[in-house]
Amino acid sequence: MSNDCMKKTDTKKIHFLLTPGFSLFGLRLNALPLRHANYISGVPLYEWDLVSEHGGLIESSDGIDLMVNASLEDIEKCETLVICSGCKDPRTVSTPAILGFIRQQSYFGAAICCQDMGAYIAAYAGILDGYRAAVHWENYESTQALFPNVNFVQELLVIDRRVFSCPGALSGLDMMLYLITTQHDKKLATQVADELIYTHQRDHTAPQRRSLQIRLDSRNKHLIEAVQLMELNIEEPLLISELTAHIGISGRELERLFKRNLQQTPKSFYRQLRLEKSRNMLQQTKESVTSIAVACGFVSLSHFTRCYQKQFSKKPSQER
Repeated sequence: MSNDCMKKTDTKKIHFLLTPGFSLFGLRLNALPLRHANYISGVPLYEWDLVSEHGGLIESSDGIDLMVNASLEDIEKCETLVICSGCKDPRTVSTPAILGFIRQQSYFGAAICCQDMGAYIAAYAGILDGYRAAVHWENYESTQALFPNVNFVQELLVIDRRVFSCPGALSGLDMMLYLITTQHDKKLATQVADELIYTHQRDHTAPQRRSLQIRLDSRNKHLIEAVQLMELNIEEPLLISELTAHIGISGRELERLFKRNLQQTPKSFYRQLRLEKSRNMLQQTKESVTSIAVACGFVSLSHFTRCYQKQFSKKPSQER
């Protein structure tokens, strides 16, 4: 047991603001390090409350209801506010009461921590202008377009003044370990990480997605380069002949590469990438189906609808 920690009896209070569809896994990874910090130190370094707009039961993204400790009306001032959001459309959970509460706590000087789509909600509240913040890679483009005064990045953890942000559930563990480090010391944070069998703490600026080499399960440089070019050219898709010209191989060789490694043709893989992009946009933005079709390289709305229905067994309009 750390003697240094034993001397620190000032209890830090953390409020977790849960929005409908919050990540239960993410909340758990936020709270676990605090519980272990208390256990290791032998004193209550942390205590926390769960808060929602109206109090009572709130449903997580897993469909599991959780009883919170308080409603917004019960909370006057937070020392640290953690916005726990999830995959549910953040527009539908960013109510005037929640946005006003976040603005109020920011004005009072609270440290604001944003998990998953929490940075979107904080940006909507207007407290992130001029800040760097992390957002999930799936939501990066649409969120950046909505809030051009915020510098969104695809990193695991961003700390900018009194605002912390992380893009997903597991990165919430990184965020809380950093919080423990800054509020107490590195030794305690390391002990907590060891208790959680978290033996390799990730660099805060590390990419959110695995490399293409890992995602494709291939080291073939031509295949990796082809997919990179596809991902960079969604709105105006390249012709297969243009891809092969860039890479420096024949169309027949490219076809063999894709079938051997990905079990599909380059054309079908490219179309799948564009359809997955369109699905994210349909679920996360208010843009029209036509605009999204064009943004994803489909010149015909009817063709886009047919392809989408074949891929996802539903029409684009049914995503909303």
